[in-house]
Amino acid sequence: MDEFIKYFSRAERAANVAREKIESAKTQGLAKLDLSDLDLVEIPAELFEIAGQIEHLILDDNKLTYIPDDFAKLRNLKHLSIRGNEIQDLPANFGGLKSLKKLYLGYNTISEFPDSITELQNLEMLNAAGNILSSLPENFGNLKSLEKLSLHDNLIEKLPLSIGDLPNLRELYLDSNNLKKFPLELAKLPNLKELILSGNEFENLPNDLSGFVSLQELVLDENRLEELPAALAECVSLRLISVAGNPIREGGIPKEIFGKKYLKVEE
Repeated sequence: MDEFIKYFSRAERAANVAREKIESAKTQGLAKLDLSDLDLVEIPAELFEIAGQIEHLILDDNKLTYIPDDFAKLRNLKHLSIRGNEIQDLPANFGGLKSLKKLYLGYNTISEFPDSITELQNLEMLNAAGNILSSLPENFGNLKSLEKLSLHDNLIEKLPLSIGDLPNLRELYLDSNNLKKFPLELAKLPNLKELILSGNEFENLPNDLSGFVSLQELVLDENRLEELPAALAECVSLRLISVAGNPIREGGIPKEIFGKKYLKVEE
């Protein structure tokens, strides 16, 4: 009983501090609100009384387990960070945050995204590293404004075909997942410059990778590769290939790759 009282007291103190910060933001007309590291177990309802005012909201390192449906009222929110909580899922109406440009969801326990996340047409950066995602919505390619996607340290086994429909994606981090087959649809990304795929389970790569017209850096460390395809030499923008921690056999890196003076290979 004493432990319950202590827990309730801490939660109430955290909520009171948050309410004070919200009231201060309201009084001063602030667009940015930082409620991080307060031990919050739920989001105070007072936040949604100034929903149209807030553009930048930080809720990192609390003890939140869910995001309420009222979150969709934050119609002008451009930057949201809720890293380091205990959130298991996002509300079905999460796509209502139409103004959102940057979204940080890292290090929670999210197992799947609601389909509505693909309605965030202004989203430029999504970081959901350190969750337990095993897949992405089939229509993930609807996020046409996305430039940077960080999904490392999840459980992803397969990517949707629509992942190749992201015209502005420049950086993609998929290290430390459960990918077994190289997702060739990534070669359809016209502006992809950095692709991090270390810590997966690739045993080989496709023979035709010429679609990577903009790729500059390809990191494949800690997979199961014994050789690289000569086709990598046809990736005209490629400057770095890293294969450290792979069982690359002797002669497994073709002379076509070593013959490119501007292309560095790290083993």
